[in-house]
Amino acid sequence: MLNRKLLEVLKLFKPQEHAQFRQFLVSPYFNNRSNAAELIRLYDHIMTAGAEEEHPELDKAKVAALFFPSKPFNANQKGPLDTLASDLFGVVKRFLAQKNHEKNNTDFDEGLALARFYRGFGMEDRFWQTIQNLRKEQENYKFRDAAFFHQQFLLEEEAATFESLNNRLEDDANISVAAKYLDISFLLQKFELLCLLKHQQKMTQQVDFDFDSPLAKIALEYPSNYPSNPLYDLNLLTYRLLDNADDDFSFERFDHLLESHKSIIPFEKLRNFKAYFRFFWSRKYTHLGGTSVRIKVFEIYKKHFEEGYFYEKDAIIIHALKALILFGLRLKQFDWVKKVLDEHPPTRICGTKYPVEAHSLCMAEYYFYTKNFETALNTLVYKHFENPNYSLWADMLLIKIYFETSDELLEYRIKSLDQKVRRTKISLEHKNNYYKFLQKLDKIIKYGLDKKSQKREKLIEEIKNTPGINERDWLLEKLGVGG
Repeated sequence: MLNRKLLEVLKLFKPQEHAQFRQFLVSPYFNNRSNAAELIRLYDHIMTAGAEEEHPELDKAKVAALFFPSKPFNANQKGPLDTLASDLFGVVKRFLAQKNHEKNNTDFDEGLALARFYRGFGMEDRFWQTIQNLRKEQENYKFRDAAFFHQQFLLEEEAATFESLNNRLEDDANISVAAKYLDISFLLQKFELLCLLKHQQKMTQQVDFDFDSPLAKIALEYPSNYPSNPLYDLNLLTYRLLDNADDDFSFERFDHLLESHKSIIPFEKLRNFKAYFRFFWSRKYTHLGGTSVRIKVFEIYKKHFEEGYFYEKDAIIIHALKALILFGLRLKQFDWVKKVLDEHPPTRICGTKYPVEAHSLCMAEYYFYTKNFETALNTLVYKHFENPNYSLWADMLLIKIYFETSDELLEYRIKSLDQKVRRTKISLEHKNNYYKFLQKLDKIIKYGLDKKSQKREKLIEEIKNTPGINERDWLLEKLGVGG
């Protein structure tokens, strides 16, 4: 087989990227190898076969005979074709690096490069004119995020470098300013990572990090002489809320700050804070339940969906889609949910290596809620997802289907899920939420369906008042009670 990594990447390129890459490939500036013509020829040959690994035209022996007819081919040894394919993959990596550079390149980067050029030739007037222009641009930059302060650091570091080369007395001042900006940039980046780690700690047992380490404590101590920063304040509130879900004051403060400063927060950061906001509300629903909270959470999810916070480019993030459709189904928004799922086929789902199976889970939930249990069962596809919560989601859905259809395998599936939860690396809180569900379902099966049972009313109250229980609404529905 030809270089598998090469074929994998080329197959993932979109038509526009292929057009750009071929321009890149024929450019002697970017592709200046001695075998440049052969690299172009190999790329064209690969693309006639659609970069398909199993295509007969990409059989390694056949390609070797085409490109190196005078050299013997040995399938068990590296040959000139391997070298040619590796060289082409090298150009592919350079192309991706160039695209990334162009995507992230800004007027600031270009201005700073120009200042460095002037410094290299000792053109003092031009240098300081460029520095002053960059400082003015920075003043007008509305986002005070880590990237802004890192740019401030680079700018003042460049000024300090020029002054030190010219033995000026002001260099110490610039170094001090640059150091402060670097501190702020570091604090913001560090705090973002701390919040992500804290969130992962709440979701899984696989986070091994000391939140009492000196580096963690540094992020929690913003110097009083530094300018106030809403991003830092939002991260601090996020961190507190991840630790204490019942801190209503911090939650109200978080909501207020997020809404009042959203115009000066970069979209990527704003999307993350919106995700935390949904997480906090979802946690309220899990702990409290109830129709009013459910409606509120769905309204938030729907609003964020319509505002574009669920997307990575044109693809929707799977965990956001899952929550969106589940809340919609619980409120019987069936037509709306079906429309969302139709508009987001597997090709428009990201955040999982198994978008087809993930989409099938969402569709199976839709059929389940619309009482098409047989279709739901046939639509449900099992997969060993990289996120264990999706596999557990599939098991939960199967148990609900078996209960609704009185399937004789229900007891087996309940025991199977109990064992899987014990083995799966998720947080203890999440494990307990599954155990609570299984325990209450067992009681429903034993006596909850008997309306004459004296234990039934007690069971209803238990489910209503059990914090964090999974599928509370469905369990109450089976007992004839609204959520």
